[in-house]
Amino acid sequence: MFKRVLTATVASLFAFNVVSAQDQQACNGYSEFCSKSYSDLTYVLTHNSYAYSASPAANQQCDIKAQMTDGVRALRLSAVKSENDTDLHLCHTSCSILDAGKAQDTLSNIAGWLKENPNEVLTIMWNVPNNDMYAKDFQASYEASGILEYAHVQSPQNLTWPTLQEMISSGKRLVNFVDINADQNTVPWLHSEFDYVFETPYDNQNETSFQCTIDRPETPPANVDQMMYGMNHFLYGQLPWGGNTIQIPQSGSANVTNGEGSLLKQANDCNQAFGSRPNFLIVDFYNRGNTLEIAAQLNNVTFDSSKQLECDKVNPNSSGDNTNSAATSLFITTPALSLMLVGLAMTFM
Repeated sequence: MFKRVLTATVASLFAFNVVSAQDQQACNGYSEFCSKSYSDLTYVLTHNSYAYSASPAANQQCDIKAQMTDGVRALRLSAVKSENDTDLHLCHTSCSILDAGKAQDTLSNIAGWLKENPNEVLTIMWNVPNNDMYAKDFQASYEASGILEYAHVQSPQNLTWPTLQEMISSGKRLVNFVDINADQNTVPWLHSEFDYVFETPYDNQNETSFQCTIDRPETPPANVDQMMYGMNHFLYGQLPWGGNTIQIPQSGSANVTNGEGSLLKQANDCNQAFGSRPNFLIVDFYNRGNTLEIAAQLNNVTFDSSKQLECDKVNPNSSGDNTNSAATSLFITTPALSLMLVGLAMTFM
């Protein structure tokens, strides 16, 4: 009897070790990524990841958890001081346009996802649209959310990044950037984005406007060939309203914008221009077109296209195409939407 129990115990331990080893063989979903440097891969980065509510200003069609479940590994969040309280909020330039609530709540959800997915490396890129936030302003939200334990610290000016496996093994597998007012002397985990990453132009209004030039930082860095870069690939429609213009994300054209003839074409063009593939494909409506497949192709791995995206499960109509852009379709309004647009327009006056 004892011998049978001992044999069964040994077999169970062996099976556990095999499963654990297999789990560790996948980094961000692919065994090929484990030995790759963080800076040697292409990630899908959702533009305004938090902006998925039913609003003309929404840039995504499902929540951040669905985005991460589908394979998005980089998130862009906007930090804004709310008029109603002192907490850091996730908003467009004004929280009256779109307010996704306290940053702490979203960070808590991301921390929970990281805990449930121990072999994943994630990036958060912060935008400070009103130029009024500083590194210390992020500390409280990160501490309260429990996400700070995952924060990786990269030394200033050190452009040699660890491998994904090294980050996973250390437990420090969340990389945080902010576009202005970083201070790594006091908040070492919040990196100054443009010390490590440059970006292509983001104010694009049609399919012919995408460029492979450096837009940010304003002064091109001397060590471009050593830096990572983000390729902005999303469109805004212009909605005239009185003497003002409202920028509306173009969901209706996302199947084209996120397709091989547009997204992959720019990635290949930028590869030629900069001598390396883009590290971050910055997109709206990531579940439209072929965004995830294109990222896999750039990483020389095969994406499992037979699996339905979580975003399309929770929002079954999200993957369909429209012939008109969101900006165009907004001219055909219901009374309720007209009131919404009036509110939007007033915030720009």
